[in-house]
Amino acid sequence: MEPPIEVIDRFLNPGEIFFGDSPYRIRTLLGSCVSIVLWHPTQHVGGMCHFLLPYPAELKLEKTYKYGIDAFQYFLSEIKKKHTKPSDYSAKIFGGSNMFINEEKEIFRNDATSLIGTKNSEFAKKILKDNQIKIISEDVGGNQSRKIYFSVWDGEVWVEKH
Repeated sequence: MEPPIEVIDRFLNPGEIFFGDSPYRIRTLLGSCVSIVLWHPTQHVGGMCHFLLPYPAELKLEKTYKYGIDAFQYFLSEIKKKHTKPSDYSAKIFGGSNMFINEEKEIFRNDATSLIGTKNSEFAKKILKDNQIKIISEDVGGNQSRKIYFSVWDGEVWVEKH
């Protein structure tokens, strides 16, 4: 599909989310964080989140999308507004690097944050499966950062690893 005449770029910082239609290109930069990209192949709508952790460590009062559970609830509300079902969408998952593990798989920071990338990736896979959303592509793990570019008009995602 041809790109729209005027492309609107949106950059997501950690804890941000966006859901929209075809003129948008959504970008972000990931390390241990994860982005779930959802796309509806016939309506050409979709979204991307950039979450830091699967769940909050304690009860929170503020509304935030830095947790995967909150970001996914936002996706479900947007899917409902579009009069579609979660299973109508396809998903792609990116990020989840373990930034504190070197090429030889040695952990050089031994605390709860050393494997947070793996925990984020596992959360994304489970919540998508639980909501019957098919994962058609993923680029997770390792120890590199990633730049992600998602064009909503055609569902394509480009990844640059650094």
